[in-house]
Amino acid sequence: MPPKQDFSLREIHPNIDGGKTLIPNMLTLVEPLYFVYVRVVRASHLPVNQATGTCAPYVEVKTGNYKATTKYIQGTLAPIWNQVFAFNKDRLQAETIEILVRDKASVANEIIGRIEAGVGDIPTRLQGDSSVAPQWYGLEDKNGVSGRSGNLMLAIWVGDQVDDAFSVAWHLDAASVSVDKVSNARPQVYYSPRLWYLKIKVSGAQDLVVSDPNRKPEVYVKAALGNKVLKTKVSKNKSVNPCWNEELMFVVAEPFEDALILSVEDDRGDNRVDYLGRCVRPVNKITQRLLPPLPIEEIINLERYGVGEEPMEKFSSKLLATVYLDGVYHVFDEPALFSTDLTAPSPKLKPGKVGDLELGILKAEGLVAMKSKNGLKTTDAYCVAKYGPKWTRTSTVVSSLEPKWMKQYQWDVFDPCTVIAIGVFDNNNLQAGEGWAADRLIGKVIRIRLSTLEFGRIYKYAYPLVALMPGGVQKMGELHFTLRFIYTKSSGDKIYQYTQPMLPKSTYTNPMSVYQIEGLRNQAVRHVAMRLARAEPPLRREVVESMLSGRGPVWSIRRGKANFQRVMECLKCFKTALIWLDDLRQWKNSTTTIVMFAAFSVFVYYSEIVIPSFFAFLFFKALRNYFKRPRDILCLDTSLSQVESVNALDWQEELDTFPSSAPFEDLRLRYDRLRAIGYRIEETVGDLATQLERFHAIFSWRDRRATLIFTLFCLVGWIVFYLVPFRLLFFLSGTYLMRSPRFRVTLPPIPQNVFRRHGINVHPDALISSVKFGLLLFLILQFTPFQAYMHFLILDRESVLQGNNCNLVKIIMFLLDPSSRRETKQKHAMLYQLETAAGFRTAVRSEFAPVKLLNKTKIKPRLCEKFIDMCSFKMNLGDQAATMSRYKCRKDSAGTSLGVELQQLEMNLGDQAATFSK
Repeated sequence: MPPKQDFSLREIHPNIDGGKTLIPNMLTLVEPLYFVYVRVVRASHLPVNQATGTCAPYVEVKTGNYKATTKYIQGTLAPIWNQVFAFNKDRLQAETIEILVRDKASVANEIIGRIEAGVGDIPTRLQGDSSVAPQWYGLEDKNGVSGRSGNLMLAIWVGDQVDDAFSVAWHLDAASVSVDKVSNARPQVYYSPRLWYLKIKVSGAQDLVVSDPNRKPEVYVKAALGNKVLKTKVSKNKSVNPCWNEELMFVVAEPFEDALILSVEDDRGDNRVDYLGRCVRPVNKITQRLLPPLPIEEIINLERYGVGEEPMEKFSSKLLATVYLDGVYHVFDEPALFSTDLTAPSPKLKPGKVGDLELGILKAEGLVAMKSKNGLKTTDAYCVAKYGPKWTRTSTVVSSLEPKWMKQYQWDVFDPCTVIAIGVFDNNNLQAGEGWAADRLIGKVIRIRLSTLEFGRIYKYAYPLVALMPGGVQKMGELHFTLRFIYTKSSGDKIYQYTQPMLPKSTYTNPMSVYQIEGLRNQAVRHVAMRLARAEPPLRREVVESMLSGRGPVWSIRRGKANFQRVMECLKCFKTALIWLDDLRQWKNSTTTIVMFAAFSVFVYYSEIVIPSFFAFLFFKALRNYFKRPRDILCLDTSLSQVESVNALDWQEELDTFPSSAPFEDLRLRYDRLRAIGYRIEETVGDLATQLERFHAIFSWRDRRATLIFTLFCLVGWIVFYLVPFRLLFFLSGTYLMRSPRFRVTLPPIPQNVFRRHGINVHPDALISSVKFGLLLFLILQFTPFQAYMHFLILDRESVLQGNNCNLVKIIMFLLDPSSRRETKQKHAMLYQLETAAGFRTAVRSEFAPVKLLNKTKIKPRLCEKFIDMCSFKMNLGDQAATMSRYKCRKDSAGTSLGVELQQLEMNLGDQAATFSK
């Protein structure tokens, strides 16, 4: 058995300053990480190669095993490179740095000149200093003489990760990255595009010209934006002046590049459409709704067009619609419970800043190898963080399972009831010629709610990266980070912030449905992913979707158990209270019961203190819990999430695609298990319905004696509650409930006995199988021979047991098809095949074959009784009743209800049965 993995949160102690940021880019939440920066600017007066008569110079920077080169420039003695190289000072393997100028045009890339610098002599650039100015250095030739081989302008200094050159430098840790892919390994900051809802409220149309005036047109409006198309319903008043009163919605992103096409079309059936008119409007020309008042409805002129026709400028048809960009709603691009931003796109509704959020991404430890390079397991990890519209991406640390980033970021906070999302990814786009490969998520996305953080406190934790794998939950490593939320408003503003709605007011005055928001959210995710993928370097589409999207629309038995466990945890206090009250009334601790009875007597006598005492109890309860409040950020709870109590089949179900790609046998097992769960839910709902029906039956007088007893009880209660003071009745009731066990009996109380004796409404659901069998029998007998149905019913039973429902549907359609009524030979051949497939090789074709076949099967006796009863009902309608009557089985008590249903069916279908018997 593998050792149990530790998914707990671990506090760390990094060497950080922790002071409030006073200087821009000052490190306070991360450790300084020092680099040696070498900026190669240009060269001058380089010698000409005597052998080739030309020169193609380039610069090589070398220290220990690290080596980097600039691009070579052909045919010049004064090249300009302006490239920056960065060496991690902690990973340097030599005390000197060599800067060589080589000639690419020579055979062996001969050295033109060199410069050597000691690492200890390099100056350090402090935070807040200006950039280091480059200087001219003379190149030493082979003999060590300086100045004969030309001059090189460069700057060399020691700086940290907030240096201006860090983001543009070529890091020698990533020397294996291809030149054209090096930008994919650099840190970057991105911003999501501003999203708007594009709404088209279609009221109606006027003066439409249809091709056939004698038919009622079926007109609808189609709106197309890019590759997204929406349609209204067909107008109910089928005329040339249709009305719809429908609203179509799109999600658009700034800058607006597409055009909205509104067209009015007439559906003529058989995939034929008449185009009655259209209008084209660029999105950047559409009216923007910046405040709650709605724009005025427009009368839009429609251009007449058709297939192969040019638009006509003058046309009288009109479309009544309101088209506008709605900026008073927040456009969700994340799950509503884990949103990092809740503001509306309208600049006039932008809320005020309430604080600052600072995040320090330190490093990762114990990462799992995600791929293989040259036979070695490795990972090229980078980290992405998102809050609001701002995205940050660290540099990619190549070929390391313990990467160090030491990057600090800051965001403006407009609402504390939002979350920050952090994810770690493996970079698969660092080599040229390898083709496209998706960047894989390492563990689940970390989401931390800001409202759970203490203001001003620095959280320093190693957060476990957990992934759901086919073999179970697996720890993929740990992410070390620091986090601080600084609230800049006063205490009164903090309280006022919590009293305000989280979303813009229009969300509550004119709400949208949950399904509508979710559908539009998918559009928003696609827009954000497409725009960020077009940046340089791009933030890849799969990364954006992983950070924005929650789980897909898939069923998971683990999530079902986890949600049930969450409900039980919330109701745990009520369960504890009920157990405690039951212990009181059972006198398990006499002292406690006596004390509580005395308190109950006081509360009854001084009833005015009950409600104040209740709030006082809640106050002291909350005050006591303050000293036991959680101090850590929320992390994975393996017990609550049920990740350690599921089997491999459950994990396969949860990680399956949608639609499913699992084998048929696995799907059958899942379906059977789901049916079992559904049966238990059905039983629970049925029990609840039974109790509710009993309650309604009290007033129905269906059971006259039970309703009479309840009516007399109400009369007595009316008199008693009118004459006796309520305090006395309440005191007597409490005394009766808390009486000593020696005065109790184990039998149910009288009200419960009366309630249980009430009848319930008997629905035909309990006999659903027999009713279906009966109705199917009557329909099939209208079109097929009697023996065919007997064989078909037996096959139906076997098919249900074996799961062969596809063939069953084909058989039903064939037997019920009136056009095949005379194809007796084909039917008999099919019946023979069905008997063979079902294990029945008896080729009996007599009128008594069904009974004989039933005697040879292993169908339950009750089902046989129902089957033969239905057969007998059919026989009594025809001339075979006398022949089959002696085979009619005797009904027992279990089959009585079936007989009643058959009689009702016979009465309802009397006319059809009489016609059939003729």
